[in-house]
Parts: sequence; structure tokens; C-alpha cells
Amino acid sequence: NPELTMLESYEAYADYGDVARMVEELVSEVAEEVLGTMLIPWGAPESDDLVEINLTPPWTRITMHEAVQQYAGIDFFDYATPEAMTGLLHERHIEVPQGASWGKLFDAFVSSTVEPHLIQPTFLLDYPIELSPLAKRHAEDDRLVERFEAFAAGWEVANAYSELNDPVDQRERFATQRGLQAAGDDEVELGDEDFLVALE
Repeated sequence: NPELTMLESYEAYADYGDVARMVEELVSEVAEEVLGTMLIPWGAPESDDLVEINLTPPWTRITMHEAVQQYAGIDFFDYATPEAMTGLLHERHIEVPQGASWGKLFDAFVSSTVEPHLIQPTFLLDYPIELSPLAKRHAEDDRLVERFEAFAAGWEVANAYSELNDPVDQRERFATQRGLQAAGDDEVELGDEDFLVALE
């Protein structure tokens, strides 16, 4: 569980691009200091599955949109409703979480079709807004947010986003989250009036 080995950081006036650079520099420098190398063997020893994970910056950066097109062959904007995403999961023989929101369905799809391919250190960038209720909207597409998850060996090793600092947008997103909670989603971000007043 990443929560048991987690380092959390915040930086004023930084965005997710700044944090991505910090993550790749931190991880690679620690590997060099502790192991004497940025090349890490991964997989079963003495097998054809053994690969070398190269932590040397810069790590690959790919948007979620590009990654889903590359590894799953679809444009996820074409599956913009829970019903359409549920149909896609059934079509791909991916387990469908019962009563799940679009965001949870999409997350299940990405976990099955994209993440296993991210062997070398990779930043998966620009997530759909439904997955990140506290992240700032992307400057070029308001269906997305400024968020990344970093992967290596098919595992998530970091998660970050530019903090949403628009109180009107944040209040609307908390309202959306309350709707998801009423529909049975138990992993929503509940509203916090003190937080919203502080943003205002």
C-alpha cells in the first residue's frame, strides 16, 4: 500500500509540471545515492521477463488521452456517459464495478488497458475532471485537469495535481460529489464550507 510508504509535499506557486520534475529528480538521486545506479532490475531473475528500469530523468510524459488511444485504441471522449463506459468495459471483458460513476468506470478501464504497459518511468498527464475534484482545470481543455500519476513497472509510484484555487469551481465540484455520494459512491470528496470560505 503506497499509503504506508508515502511522502507528501506542497509547494507554493508550483504546478504539476514543477512537481513532476521534483519527483523524477528526487527518485533518481535517491536511487543513485542508495544503490549507486539509476538502473534497477525488475522481474524474475534468470528469466526472459527480467527488464531494467531506467530512472534517469527526464521520464517519459504522455497524456491520458494519448495513452488510452495508444494502448486501448479508443478516444475516451467518445464514451462520455456511464452507460457508454459500462458497455466498453463489458466489450473488453473488464469487471464493471456495480453502481459506479463514470470516473470509477474509466479508472477501471485505464487500470486494465494502460497501466500494465507503463514499465519504464512514465508520467501519465491530464486526467478527466471526473477523477480529480480538487485539481485545477487544464488551461487548454476544461474537460481535463492538471494532474499526473507516475508509473514504473506498471505500478503507480506518485500522484500529484495543481491545486484548484477557484472557489466557484470548487463549490460546483463539491455539489457534483454530493450527487455521486447520494447515488452510492463512497469515495467522494465531501464539501468543506470552511475550506470554500478560505478560498473565497
